[in-house]
Parts: sequence; C-alpha cells; structure tokens
Amino acid sequence: RQFWLEFFRAAPQAHILIEELFISGDRAVQRWVYHWSASGYVRGVDVFRLRAGKIAEKLSYVKG
Repeated sequence: RQFWLEFFRAAPQAHILIEELFISGDRAVQRWVYHWSASGYVRGVDVFRLRAGKIAEKLSYVKG
C-alpha cells in the first residue's frame, strides 16, 4: 500500500480512465488508460477472478 501511495502522490495530475468493463460469472475484464501528463499515457487490461463478491485474482497486461 505504501508503494502505491507514494507512486500516486508523485504525480498528482495522473488519472486512470476505465474504457470498458465486462463481467461474466466469476470473471471480469477491464480496459483502461493511465495518463500521467498531457502527452504521457499507457494502455492496459486487467483480468479478474471473483469469489464471494471480492477479487480473488488479478492479472494485468500493459501496452506501452
């Protein structure tokens, strides 16, 4: 948790835009874009496995 607090504190203008979210049974997939400056961004996809309404597993893939 400390890492992420410091990571996002270092770039207060940064934001994540969720472009698309699909949920089917115990699986979810979301496409996102992380912007840290006017011209800096990276796209990614997260693949989730859900259990009892909580995230049991998360795999993240990034395209630079």
